[in-house]
Amino acid sequence: MALGLISVKILSNSCYCGKALTSLSLPESCIVLGIFRNNQVILASAEPIIWYGDYILAIAFNSASVPMLNFVLNKKHPVHYLPKECFIKNSTI
Repeated sequence: MALGLISVKILSNSCYCGKALTSLSLPESCIVLGIFRNNQVILASAEPIIWYGDYILAIAFNSASVPMLNFVLNKKHPVHYLPKECFIKNSTI
């Protein structure tokens, strides 16, 4: 079995900014491991909220599922939605 490990950086226009990591709907045979933030790994079991600038760490148990997992985790709002401030992290972009 070939595993596929991916990391996706959360941008300010991500659909997941401000949501709980455990609330993500992932493709079949895929799981989220945690978040990489401020040089620390926060496990999914801690139920962290996703912030702008986080990296989501996920695994696809089948390497054929990696493109779909990457597509799902990179879901963004339309460009015109992009705010000048990310209120989740409370910092100016």
